[in-house]
Amino acid sequence: MGTVSVVSTDLSGSPVADVPASTSVSVVPVAMAPVPSAVATAPTTRPRAEVAVRRDLERPDRRPVFDPGGAGGWSVPPRWTPMRDRWIRQLLIAAVLGAIGVGASLRFVTPSHLWLDESLTVEISRRPVGQLLDALRHDGSPPLYYLLLHMWIRLFGTGDVAVRALSGILSLITLPVAWIAGRRVGRVAAMFGSGDGATPGRVGTAALLLFACSPYAIRYGSETRMYSLVVLLVLLFGLALVRALERPTRRRLAVLTVSTAALVYTHYWTFLLVTTVAVFLAVRSRGRAPVRRPTLSALLAMLASAVVFAPWMPSFLFQMLHTGTPWAARVQAQVLLDTVFDWAGPTSTGALLGVVLLGAALLGLTGRPQDDGLHIVPTGRVPGRYLVALWLVPLALAYLVNTTGGSAYTERYTGISLPAFLLLAALGIGQLPRRVRTAILTIVCVTGLSGGWNMARQERTQAGEIANRIVALARPGDVVAFCPDQLGPAVFRAIERHGDPDLKQIVYADASGPALVDWVDYAARMRRASGADFAARVNTMAGPGHAVFLVRADGYKTLEGACAVVSDQLAALRDRTLQVDRRMVYEGAALERFSTLR
Repeated sequence: MGTVSVVSTDLSGSPVADVPASTSVSVVPVAMAPVPSAVATAPTTRPRAEVAVRRDLERPDRRPVFDPGGAGGWSVPPRWTPMRDRWIRQLLIAAVLGAIGVGASLRFVTPSHLWLDESLTVEISRRPVGQLLDALRHDGSPPLYYLLLHMWIRLFGTGDVAVRALSGILSLITLPVAWIAGRRVGRVAAMFGSGDGATPGRVGTAALLLFACSPYAIRYGSETRMYSLVVLLVLLFGLALVRALERPTRRRLAVLTVSTAALVYTHYWTFLLVTTVAVFLAVRSRGRAPVRRPTLSALLAMLASAVVFAPWMPSFLFQMLHTGTPWAARVQAQVLLDTVFDWAGPTSTGALLGVVLLGAALLGLTGRPQDDGLHIVPTGRVPGRYLVALWLVPLALAYLVNTTGGSAYTERYTGISLPAFLLLAALGIGQLPRRVRTAILTIVCVTGLSGGWNMARQERTQAGEIANRIVALARPGDVVAFCPDQLGPAVFRAIERHGDPDLKQIVYADASGPALVDWVDYAARMRRASGADFAARVNTMAGPGHAVFLVRADGYKTLEGACAVVSDQLAALRDRTLQVDRRMVYEGAALERFSTLR
């Protein structure tokens, strides 16, 4: 028999041995790298994906290689990079959509009963238009949101969820508008050297997430008030202004006039924003000829909104002379900084969010990305300088008005400046490298949604608890008294939703009844009223055979100790028992029951 030449080579390629054919030999080439067992024992017919993985593992140029100098110690072959980038992109898109979805849902899940302002808004809006406008004359507000809610109620009713849904819908409409505004801000930044071609997309995405996860937007997107409409209209007004300045056609100028009129018909604090913009345009109109014409055209279009506002002017002047915010306290200058943290929510996550947003806003003002990193320009860049002015100047004017005693400074009114601040923060975030930008937006979304969840889920009033207790204990003919009158609308609405229990209801120093609060000359009327006289009237109304339920809260401005006097005077005539204790909620109150005469 011959021999079978089985040749194995060493590393140099030299023959090792010749073996007889009858000999059983197990030959392992030395130069071949060991094949992983999972591949060596794989079946002959394999799925296509498994074959591709095996092919990559068998080719050294496609295996992941440990590289101490690389990111994470591993270098990824070029074939794997597009797949990895695609996965990352899909994951980021899913995260963005998830954050928007959670933020949107939080605007519709508020379990709280309607508090004073919400109850007043619904009570006014449910009336015929003529009575609605007359009630607003005594309330102190412009009519646009109330007219929208009036039509909404005719379609969907007056349930808590139904009346709050209008604000939620308006807040959702704000999101695509914020995305468009963010892209416009990014485009302007790129034009002035503060970005590149990708900046509009990055700033637009950041703006979308900031508005979707804003605790302020979530809080007032779930409340039957006009503040979500204010935020939406401020964004629309800004876009209309920019388009009119770019090319002042008749159509664009008309849109600017309408958007300006819609603002001032929604909330009177918007006058502060409109005044800020008008003064800026007046100063800018004194510039060079190419700038002068579009600026003057935009200014005149804004001034033309006065014609649209003229029919409401008599009511506005009456409100300025006779209504106001007698409940408001004076504030200090630090309120301008506190406002940012109010927007971010009251919890520790809100403090973190406020710091992050302030830092991002500072970058939006001063940052300028370059090839070697992010450069800081202390004097500020365009459009950051304009956004800072639209954020701070209206709030500074509001503070000055508050110090002169003309108006309240409260967080819910400051929505006029929120869009400019969030767009400025979005501009700063959009200038950061991708990994840093992703980390910052993750912090913003997590803390913002956490704060929004806490604010949306909080009970805002004890009206429902008090109404339930009254309905459980009261007999037909019993008297329910409210001190101060500001507790009346929420509890009255909650009692009314139980049906008609045939109760007599009366409010302190207000002849209009518990459904509304008459703000006309409010402070003077409260100072003239007497707690002892009100207690005597309530006692006479109840008579000897009926009990009195007193809904009471001390500490309201302009009433001093009047409500305590009412309680003590009734206690001298009847046995007093505490039915509901006042808790630390936004609108807390106690319920006392005074039995029949001794």
